Amino acid sequence: MQWLQHYDQGVPGTLGPYQERTLLDDLGEAAAQRPGAPALLFKGRTVGHGELDRLSDAFAAALVRLGVAKGDRVALLPPNCPQFLICELGAWKAGAVVHPLNPIYTEPELQGALGRTGTETIVVLTPFYGRVKAVQPGTALTRVVATNVKEYLLPLLRVLFTLAKERRDGHRVRLQEGDLWLGDLLTATGRPPVRRSRWRPRTRR
Repeated sequence: MQWLQHYDQGVPGTLGPYQERTLLDDLGEAAAQRPGAPALLFKGRTVGHGELDRLSDAFAAALVRLGVAKGDRVALLPPNCPQFLICELGAWKAGAVVHPLNPIYTEPELQGALGRTGTETIVVLTPFYGRVKAVQPGTALTRVVATNVKEYLLPLLRVLFTLAKERRDGHRVRLQEGDLWLGDLLTATGRPPVRRSRWRPRTRR
């Protein structure tokens, strides 16, 4: 490989042999060894490795309980917020394929992306809930899980957000019959065993 000759002296050509590990293995190890260490930082809120592992376990169990099988696609329509990582890791733990979507997709773009993959499950931030429901009849979606960004804000900021921005900016929605709140799924009891996939997590765009 010709580019190796341009490496600085002492820089190896490869870091191999590589360990047979996944991001789930890394999270599990961090949760066991450093459960309180920060894994996510969001608007002043810290989510530790232990909490992230527990929440993603809960989402994985919820997916299994809802009938999501290994290889099924789970679409994610939140932007950069804790819910995206919780659901991404949880979907991988359940053996699902994560299908991240762009929050600025128009309805035709969203319907096309969902239709091409046959996705049946989606997690959506509340401002985009109406867009998902508008395109749902033209897709295979049967499970819509909504989440509000304020769920992972610090208490004072959550109150201010509720009073000043939630309704004005379209974050407050009423779910249609059959749709689910992510927060309810993460606190549900009677969880079945989580299928922890040993194959490397895949992300499909």
